[in-house]
Amino acid sequence: MALEVIASGKTLGAEVRGIDLSKGLEGDELKAVEAAWLEHLVLIFRDQTIDDHQLLNMAESLGGAQATKSRDFYVKAGFTEKSARLSSVPGISIISNLDDNGKPVALHAGSGSQELHWHTDNSYVETPPKGSILHALQTPTNGGGHTSFANQYLAYESLPDKLKAKLSGLHILHDDSRNTAGGLRPTRVSAKSREEVTGPVHPLLRIHPGTGKTALYLGRRYAWPSSHIVELSDDESEVLLDELWTAASKPEITWTHSDWRPGDVLMWDNRCTLHARTQIDPTQAREMHRTLIKGEAIIPG
Repeated sequence: MALEVIASGKTLGAEVRGIDLSKGLEGDELKAVEAAWLEHLVLIFRDQTIDDHQLLNMAESLGGAQATKSRDFYVKAGFTEKSARLSSVPGISIISNLDDNGKPVALHAGSGSQELHWHTDNSYVETPPKGSILHALQTPTNGGGHTSFANQYLAYESLPDKLKAKLSGLHILHDDSRNTAGGLRPTRVSAKSREEVTGPVHPLLRIHPGTGKTALYLGRRYAWPSSHIVELSDDESEVLLDELWTAASKPEITWTHSDWRPGDVLMWDNRCTLHARTQIDPTQAREMHRTLIKGEAIIPG
């Protein structure tokens, strides 16, 4: 079967058919996938049979694999590869609601079965990954865990010109102490002031090196003082972030993958999308393995 790209009909997202990821990406096939990724921002490959090393190889072919910083927190806290939180393959993250006995639970040291609000993967490192690849191993049956994506090119384009001009030159501090569900990472404590928040500072706007387009780059948001615009006062920062997050997550710029199946491989561009996940039925298993695609220096917008 020839490679075929079927758009979702929304502002982002497409299914790629006629490809076997276990054989690796190279040549014309790789170029076609890269082109489709730039156009659709999120790609899904169905019915794939791959292992963790083949997942890593996919990331390598797209620019290199990048280990997640969250692994460092787990290692520092004493987690081992026998834990359900820590993969034996350093470049692989385990995204699941399973405990150390392989049973689904509502809460554990990671995100568990909780809802995950809009965010960008690993924006809390100095050079964030340009993309993420998620491989489904176990999926709940009508048990939640639907994954939505939002087009941040369109979020930026929808803003008034006066506001666009204001955003240029502003930066957000990206808190590295909390996980995607908002919980504190192992060994970390809650910040009580701006000065206690740790993490890199990134521009609010970034230019995508592959398309030349400008996108909002918000990362993730937690309660003050965790995520704030460094050039503004607390009140000014909160008001502006309220407005930007509303624009960033408007339903008309989103697409949802709601029918996860084992063997699905989903990849998305962290430079121009946000994503979120609905709550999972804690009695149903959801297990996925993720790798990150190595990023490049952010080009400020």
